[in-house]
Amino acid sequence: MNMDFTDKRFLVIDDQAMAREALRSIAQTAGAFSVEFACNYQDAIFRIRNNTPDVILCDYMLGDGRSGQQLLEELRRFKLLPDETIFMMVTGEQSYEQVVSAVELVPDDYIIKPFSPDKLLLRLERILVKKAFFADYYKERRKQEFARALALLETKLNSTAGRGYRFEIMRQKAETLLASGHNTAAEALYRGILDAGEFPWARAGIARTLQRQNRLDEARHEIERVVASTPYYFDAFDVKATICLAQGDTDEAQQVLEQVARKTPRNYLRKRLLAEAASLNGDTETARAVMSDVIANDNMPGAVLAEDRLALARSHVAHDDRIAGEAALIGIRDSEVQNFSLDNQSSYAALLAICCPERGKKKFIGLRPALMSTELAIMNRLDVLHAALYLNDAELADRQAESMMAGPDAKSAFSAMRKLYALYGREVDFRELQKQVALRRIHHT
Repeated sequence: MNMDFTDKRFLVIDDQAMAREALRSIAQTAGAFSVEFACNYQDAIFRIRNNTPDVILCDYMLGDGRSGQQLLEELRRFKLLPDETIFMMVTGEQSYEQVVSAVELVPDDYIIKPFSPDKLLLRLERILVKKAFFADYYKERRKQEFARALALLETKLNSTAGRGYRFEIMRQKAETLLASGHNTAAEALYRGILDAGEFPWARAGIARTLQRQNRLDEARHEIERVVASTPYYFDAFDVKATICLAQGDTDEAQQVLEQVARKTPRNYLRKRLLAEAASLNGDTETARAVMSDVIANDNMPGAVLAEDRLALARSHVAHDDRIAGEAALIGIRDSEVQNFSLDNQSSYAALLAICCPERGKKKFIGLRPALMSTELAIMNRLDVLHAALYLNDAELADRQAESMMAGPDAKSAFSAMRKLYALYGREVDFRELQKQVALRRIHHT
């Protein structure tokens, strides 16, 4: 094959100087002129963010408790890794074969030490051919031109060149269908893939399609099979947790996320989900600890958002620590508050009204007309409910509760709503609201 790497920019990521030099020598043998080094996780992020390479050769163990897999996940999370860039994992871990066969966010390829230069170059050449094959599809998907992307994949699937990429094409097609909202078609395609082999990512895909169709019992059955059979497929645990939350099983959701968070302590997206599950489950101490960890240690530029500070304030308020709650709210810049969506404005005003009524009550009352008529996300609505109960605004509180009970978040929010009504001595009113919503549901069916 002997492809030319002259115009390709390489980045070698390894914490061992000798290993970096060895990989640079191989890249130069292939004709590469530009080969940069990164000696750790943070250095790699900086270099990729500032000048995205064409080829990344990354050691699996990066030191400081970091791994190449975690780096790959972060690059994908912040959209710093174009589909056209090659990400090759270099590892001495034989067990990595088990990991990479299960996980959803996989490198383009991996190679196990020791290896010959010819073997590495052959792998890279094969990936370049594959990237070229999918290049037009990548462009259309990036532009969210889903119909064009699907048409290209269909053509590729029926082509001679596509025979060797059959399952990858089918996987990309299913993901594109899911991204474009064609859930039943995505489900059918994932099931077709499973007919050919038991791929954990395909069964997890089925669970996600079923979840979007609100077929939650079926979705949970499918994802539990994945979790039981592939313990390294951590994203499957996240899917299971979101399904449990939708079913109102907040305790199981928290347990699932705590289990996998112990194995992936630097996955801060997962920790945010854990904090939400803990909040809904009434475990305020865990929610506080997890969100404090997120804000202190998720140190990618731009990673910590105002929403995270709202979540921390929410956990403090739920723990009845209003001084800490106010401090968290003060940490949000005025410019951020001014640019908040209505959802976040609602939470900010609600939490501030509880923590510091002389500052927050007026803001909250000013939003009241919108809050009486606008749908909000579940956590924002719970904040509004809490503030309305605190301020003795029964009409606004009951409106929030009725909307949640009648909506898709009813099971997720039920326990938290009930606890809030009990906190303010309105258990009887809550049961009456529950009864009225149930009667209306019966009359509409």
